[in-house]
Amino acid sequence: FLISPQSILWKKKAASLADAELVKNSNMAFNLKTKGDLFGYNEELSEWGRPVFEKNLGDNIMAEANNDGTTFVDKSLSPAQKKEAVDHEGIHHDQMNQGRLGYTDYMVTWKKDTKSPTRVYKRDQGNIIAMNSNESGGEGSSDFEWEDEAYKNS
Repeated sequence: FLISPQSILWKKKAASLADAELVKNSNMAFNLKTKGDLFGYNEELSEWGRPVFEKNLGDNIMAEANNDGTTFVDKSLSPAQKKEAVDHEGIHHDQMNQGRLGYTDYMVTWKKDTKSPTRVYKRDQGNIIAMNSNESGGEGSSDFEWEDEAYKNS
């Protein structure tokens, strides 16, 4: 059988119209989620290796620097307060990475520099108590050297 140039053009146009109608009537549109949406972290406040998660921390806790490199920041804070708290906790992450600050649920260890001895503090119901001097203060108090350094540099 014979195919004319007009019939080829007509078939191409019909196929093109059919494709356009299919796309128009389909629900093929979708939005890709961001990494932050998928994994539940705040992309604006996070940086490489230090994801920031927003949580309800309660008891006047603004943020926490965790041993695994993550930071928890309280959901109720304003954006400016969240930024300030994450910057402060970033100093604690640096201190931990340098081996100067460490903690568990029951204890904090602090080493001012490479030449100073490590000091051990007990954690007790929101208070920190020096094991060798009974110096004490609340969690986050600038009376402790690691907190004072974080307040001054954030």
